[in-house]
Amino acid sequence: MVIMHPADARTRLLNDGELAWVYGPRRHELAVVRIDEGGRVGDVVLRDVAGASPSETVRVIKPDLDKRGRRPPNTSLA
Repeated sequence: MVIMHPADARTRLLNDGELAWVYGPRRHELAVVRIDEGGRVGDVVLRDVAGASPSETVRVIKPDLDKRGRRPPNTSLA
């Protein structure tokens, strides 16, 4: 779970309960977004996200699910 300020979620077009990619220095994974006004703008709180320590910088990105799975024209599955 990633908890963030509403202004940060708004700039990333994220809503409460939506999935987002969390990119850390060693790995990336999907996490559920929770919006909380108690935090500072620019800060995020991570819960149960492996690969990120408290002092490291992470990126939170909305996944582009519209482009997933598309192949270039004239290509086959095999």
